[in-house]
Amino acid sequence: MNLKISLLPILVLVVACTSEVKEEKSSPLKSKPNIIFILADDLGYGDLGGYFGGEAHTPNINRMAREGMLFTDFHSNGPMCSPTRAALLTGRYPQRLGIESALPTDWEDEGIGSEENKKEKTIASYLKSEGYSTAIFGKWHLGKAPNANPVLHGFDEFRGLTCGSGDYFSKMDRNGFKDWWHNDQLEFQDGYATQVITENATKYIEENKSNPFFMYVAYSAIHFPWQTADDGDKEVVREGEDYTSIYPGPQSKLGPYQPAEVPPVVVNMVEELDHGVGQILEVIRKQGLAENTFVFFTSDNGGYLNYADEVWPVVGSNGPLRGQKTQVYEGGHRVPAVAWWPGMIQPLSVTDETTMTFDLMPTVFDILEMKKPRENGPNGLDGVSLLPILTEGDQLAERTLYWRMDTEKAVRDREWKLIINEDNSTELYNLKNDIGEENDLVNQFPEQVVLMKEKLAAWEKGL
Repeated sequence: MNLKISLLPILVLVVACTSEVKEEKSSPLKSKPNIIFILADDLGYGDLGGYFGGEAHTPNINRMAREGMLFTDFHSNGPMCSPTRAALLTGRYPQRLGIESALPTDWEDEGIGSEENKKEKTIASYLKSEGYSTAIFGKWHLGKAPNANPVLHGFDEFRGLTCGSGDYFSKMDRNGFKDWWHNDQLEFQDGYATQVITENATKYIEENKSNPFFMYVAYSAIHFPWQTADDGDKEVVREGEDYTSIYPGPQSKLGPYQPAEVPPVVVNMVEELDHGVGQILEVIRKQGLAENTFVFFTSDNGGYLNYADEVWPVVGSNGPLRGQKTQVYEGGHRVPAVAWWPGMIQPLSVTDETTMTFDLMPTVFDILEMKKPRENGPNGLDGVSLLPILTEGDQLAERTLYWRMDTEKAVRDREWKLIINEDNSTELYNLKNDIGEENDLVNQFPEQVVLMKEKLAAWEKGL
């Protein structure tokens, strides 16, 4: 696949090391390794520096990629926050949970806690039954109602926000309500949210180093309000205030307008995120847990380019990809992804296998040799295990993947990508030759369009 970005130089390395993987990999799977998911928010395909081609200085995530496996064709299950988070924790298409778009900032929104979802089980619930301690630090966004709280869905500990965004200092949600929790009680923590989340995560590792744990680190960065750690002396949202104004100004929650390609405030937020990831990995190393800890880093959706108004011509970067968050073009859901597990994953590995957020849960099931839920049962997994890729460099069986947000849909079948727009018009792209989705082939390959539409109809019928 012609990626047209700075990943190309290291793609050569996978050719050299793939044959060595099967020869050198002799370590058995650890019986109960620690599992850590690190999820960034709105981080685009081109927002990270180094291998990823962005402006930010991100040495820690780049080191993670050097020491582990870089995914060049990894996708979020949705082009917005909540669907991907639902898929991450259940291994299922978010449409099965009725979560297809970002959940509202509403105290009555039940999300994963709804009556319809009472049979859904999260990866935290499964791992808890296997003797794991479980924790989430950061953004939940799977329901703000009391019955959606993480502690009712498999997590022993929760510190963070329940809705989609919050002021990084006052911890108020976008409607001006307090939204920083310890389990099911409001409990304010002072400091810049990205740093607070990192501190909670590193402390948890130190306190649970003697027992297997599952930790979900859900950073709110780089979601708006765009604030840096140095903005604490500026106006922050207070109780009862709303920060959804789209017009930037000296004290706006979107930060002062910058005409640069990526605003400095966003670059700074990316670098703070990278620093947090580095701190987490360093604590793992210092505690002697590296070879017994599987860490996966990715983003919940692609980055914003334009946010609501041309006053913000550029917010983040999706590299060579077309589209942005909220859209089913590649820029909405192809995201950075890195797997790290010293001793189990060959360093400098790269895979261009088409993979998705919901693949992480079945991967963990395979790592722990746990019995998967019955395929056609109430918790049947839609994702597939990535363990053969991670430890052996193998390829996955061919499969078709789907995205749907309201009336926009997309289908991925090998190199082919079909898009169905709100007006029911269609577009067809060959991503092997056209990662930027610039050359619409819908009129040149009508049979491929028909085939993919049929697959989409069958998928929707089976939901």
